[in-house]
Amino acid sequence: MILFFFKFAVTNIVFSVILCSLFVCLNNKDKLLNPEILLYSLGLGPAFTTLLLYYFFLTIPYRSNLFYLILIAAVYFLIALIGRKSFKHLFSDITSNVKKVFTYRRSVRYQIEHIILIAIICVPFAIYLYIYLTKILPQPLIGHDILNYGIVGRILFDEKSLAPIWVKEYSNSGFVYGILHPPSFSLLLTWEELINSFFRVKSDLYFKSISAYYGILILGVQYYWVSKINKWIAILAAFALLSGLGLFLIFFQRSIDSYRIIFIVISWIYLAYAIKEKDFLSLLMLGIFTGFTAFSHRIGVVLAVINCVTFLIISDTNLISKIKKTVLLIILILAFGGNHYIFDFIWGRGAWLN
Repeated sequence: MILFFFKFAVTNIVFSVILCSLFVCLNNKDKLLNPEILLYSLGLGPAFTTLLLYYFFLTIPYRSNLFYLILIAAVYFLIALIGRKSFKHLFSDITSNVKKVFTYRRSVRYQIEHIILIAIICVPFAIYLYIYLTKILPQPLIGHDILNYGIVGRILFDEKSLAPIWVKEYSNSGFVYGILHPPSFSLLLTWEELINSFFRVKSDLYFKSISAYYGILILGVQYYWVSKINKWIAILAAFALLSGLGLFLIFFQRSIDSYRIIFIVISWIYLAYAIKEKDFLSLLMLGIFTGFTAFSHRIGVVLAVINCVTFLIISDTNLISKIKKTVLLIILILAFGGNHYIFDFIWGRGAWLN
């Protein structure tokens, strides 16, 4: 369990904060709120790590486990160097927001409401975490999504190559690749196995935690936006969202759904920002999250086209500027996972066309 917390902290928190530091550097005149950028960035650490693995397996396959660990660590180290000046600014914004949450006003009514609000959020969450970590997480891989994607992740770890997903019947192992979607979700287990190999242990706890983690992020994004209207309405909205069986099961069962949905939701947020604010960071984030939408699930290809067409039609600039920005958006989408479909069509089976 200690190793699980280490993998979770490094991949989901440290890597995400490092990426966020780069975005904060690009946040010209603080057009976007840094804590909001951080909230969205918390979903990028795992996804960006799988993208790096994808490119490394594509360009320099069949190397040692340590080789890929060093490469990924080096990439994040370079990003941290670029964004190092924004860490202090980001930390200051976070601490100030935390102080606001735990600072009481003199009004007795406000203090009571504040305590009740924190209790409504923290108590159920603490109970859930206890049940999840002690009862649910240790259970073996069960379910269509997690088992199928997990098998692919293990094969990719063994081969250190994308060959198993390009060829329908991979002769080296007899493995038959039957998934029609990109390997991002599977590569999360590959990443976990790389870390496991360094410590010489066998564990899949991190891979099994992904569905719940991204489910919590979905709730966090919803709460953030609804709380702009009213904090109590935000609580009711969270319970309303959880009342749907599909999302509720995400917190107890394992599937790819929350992983792909979070990128869709945030890409739409940045689509609105890119149209309204007309700033580079919003366009960059739109391209990144749309790219990961396509990289996580093949339905993301349709959504990527919709985002590009919507941006081209609705953005309030002249035609030349629209075209230039849309071309840049397409390049970003391809760079952050969309090009998988081109590679699969050229070298693979074109399974996503089936």
